[in-house]
Amino acid sequence: MQKKRILILITGLALLLTAIGGASLAAAPPNQTSTVTFSTPEDTITSFFEGVAEGDFSKILQACAINEISENFHFDLNIDRLQAFLPSQSYAPTDYPLYVELNKAQIASRIASQVKILAYSLLSTQDIDYSLMTRMDVDTALSFMNEVDPSRLANLEVQEIHLSNPKHMSDTRYEENAVKIARVYGADDSTERLALFTFEQNYYMLGFTLFKYGETWKISSLSSPIANTTELGGAGKTTKEEFESMTQ
Repeated sequence: MQKKRILILITGLALLLTAIGGASLAAAPPNQTSTVTFSTPEDTITSFFEGVAEGDFSKILQACAINEISENFHFDLNIDRLQAFLPSQSYAPTDYPLYVELNKAQIASRIASQVKILAYSLLSTQDIDYSLMTRMDVDTALSFMNEVDPSRLANLEVQEIHLSNPKHMSDTRYEENAVKIARVYGADDSTERLALFTFEQNYYMLGFTLFKYGETWKISSLSSPIANTTELGGAGKTTKEEFESMTQ
């Protein structure tokens, strides 16, 4: 009887360790290669959209500043800029290897959420406010699940990429502030872009914020504050004329 109890205990422990190992593996972000470089913001954004169209999350992350921000974020400069601290959202000090890895997971998770909302905003016909909890019954859920098949994104095509607001972005104050913000994240410079793309015969617009690290540009967020695009990452339906009026 005692041997049977020991065997059950060992078996349970083995299953627990397997579950923990599986959970740790699942929580780890996909491989993000920091050596992939993009000489212009436009190159970075183009590669990002290729990843979306191909359904390749690793390629999406390669266009994003996952490692760069995680390893170079200046906690003290961020506090000095904001004069506040929100522990659940702020990246952690990069002096400690554990926090660097936690930063990577946090940034990858944020990008993943934005990409998910981007896909939903293009694929779903449901009337959903993605910033709020939406009531939904099972029939609607099944319809939603069928609609948001990401393989449909394969026919997404980038048309134009421009400065989000050329007039304001050429202002000296904007340029100085862009550098100050970049330094918080250990970057040399920052900028914003608006991308015009087509999907299933409609025009859409998506904003981006990017940081420059040495010779490469990487995406930090699927939003452009100066163009007032959503921080959630959703795409906005537009026309070519409307887009060009915003970016000229």
